[in-house]
Amino acid sequence: MLLSALVALALLILPTACRADDWGDWGTEPASATPVVKRPFVSGWWNWQYNDFSSYDQGRVTFERELDKKRKIVSGLNFNHYTEDNNKKWKVYPGENYYFFKAGDFDYKIGMLVENIGSGDKFSFVDKINSRYYHNGMANDYDRDKKEVPGLRATWYINKKLRLSGHYLPYFTASEFPSIFSHWAYAIHKRLASEILFNGATYNAAPESEFNPQFHVELGMTYPKLEMRFHYLRMRERLPVISQDRPGEFNGSYPLDETFAVNGNVTVTSDLLLRYEMAWSRERTFTAFENGVIGKSFPSDHIGMLVGSDRNLPRNFYVNLQGMVSYVPDLWHATPVQMDSTEYLGSMQLRQTFRQERLQIEFNALTNFTSGEYVLTPKIMLIHSDFLTFMLGLQVNGKGAESLGPVGQFSKNNTAVFETRVTF
Repeated sequence: MLLSALVALALLILPTACRADDWGDWGTEPASATPVVKRPFVSGWWNWQYNDFSSYDQGRVTFERELDKKRKIVSGLNFNHYTEDNNKKWKVYPGENYYFFKAGDFDYKIGMLVENIGSGDKFSFVDKINSRYYHNGMANDYDRDKKEVPGLRATWYINKKLRLSGHYLPYFTASEFPSIFSHWAYAIHKRLASEILFNGATYNAAPESEFNPQFHVELGMTYPKLEMRFHYLRMRERLPVISQDRPGEFNGSYPLDETFAVNGNVTVTSDLLLRYEMAWSRERTFTAFENGVIGKSFPSDHIGMLVGSDRNLPRNFYVNLQGMVSYVPDLWHATPVQMDSTEYLGSMQLRQTFRQERLQIEFNALTNFTSGEYVLTPKIMLIHSDFLTFMLGLQVNGKGAESLGPVGQFSKNNTAVFETRVTF
């Protein structure tokens, strides 16, 4: 912890010597004899999703203003409206809000952040900066569900090939789950509610948000066809660890998640990219949940590996394949997220585009080969214009309601989905 704190401090106070790489020409205009007026830019989107038993509105408005070549502010506001049966919930909350500035060969980003640090597509063992909103099942957009986190990101561009960056997150916020009465409620939460309501049990929940500093340090290396990023993360678990420490007494906590990781990508050809991740988490704490019974939590290391490929084929056909391995050496009991000591998973995305990319047919699949669980999401997207998109799809969860794995427990929620998205 001392080492990570010193590195984060060094990112803030080390002297600057050379100019960092430009972060882009967003908002700039051609040079002229008259002063350039940099106007604010307002963008956003509104998404409406409907399935057999619920509807879900989600919107975002973002205000961006470039102050000069080295400074920029972004301010955002999010909207959510979720309806399921007779339950309705409105929520308005700050979105991504930050101030970005450069100083020599350093740049800084401070505010409410949404960050991406992994290489996996829709699944990552490394991308642990942001918590999530688990509103409506397994198949929502990966980045759309990220929860903004207060923090500071600092990057030192050592030279054209090396950079050192880090995050300091002073305030911890946990992920948010749906109500226990929701179709998308997790089996362990329903079980805990049943113990409290019908068996007189007590549950001592840990605070879902509190001052509890966390750190991330990253060393990145960029070569013509290879990128490597080494990480150290000292975070808290984003999902509550529930433990039955005595009969009738349950305790929730967000214990330490200390992870060492490497990720990156290899450019094989102009249309083939390979991505990889490897992460080792030391003595994580797991919830024991087996045969519908919550047991005492237990510690174990966790190792995750991912290899993926992106390929653009002729006639506008895109293929994305990933293989993942999740290994918990001391798995004393099944857990809500892993049932076997070693689990093998795979994901696939196939997309065919027609009519100058205005019509897209896409098939997504995530499979746990060990447990047999899967989620399939075929869909058709009609891009009416740059501002309006329609989507008709299907969400299929398996392998069955008797399975308490993270996917199989939703098998009764197979549903058709219709979505509209307005972008401005």
